Amino acid sequence: MRSLMSTTAAIAALGLLATAAYAGSNGLDARSIKGLFPGYFEAKVQGYRVQFTGLGNGTLKGVAYGQQDQGYWSVKDNNLCVAWKEWTKGKSKCGSISQKSGWFVASNSSGEILRFRRAMIAQQ
Repeated sequence: MRSLMSTTAAIAALGLLATAAYAGSNGLDARSIKGLFPGYFEAKVQGYRVQFTGLGNGTLKGVAYGQQDQGYWSVKDNNLCVAWKEWTKGKSKCGSISQKSGWFVASNSSGEILRFRRAMIAQQ
């Protein structure tokens, strides 16, 4: 049960990005963030691997350790916002995105919370 709770918590972080995220000097702007989609991504969240697809119409589909979820992405004030039905209980989480060594990195005031990179282009 504890393992499932840890996995769920890690996936919820994929719901990205702490609400109190800061904008780093090399953060992506709204246009660049929108340009990431459509795409298929792999993510590292607190040591867990999560795979998700983000489509150009703002929808998300994710899989982690046999758990699946669907949600939505949007961009607000140069921040990526993500809401998953189950993993974030439908609540939108937003934060700035920067790039580091081939990864897109989401950080908050405490530091890095998530890394993700493109695995392939998703078909719409």
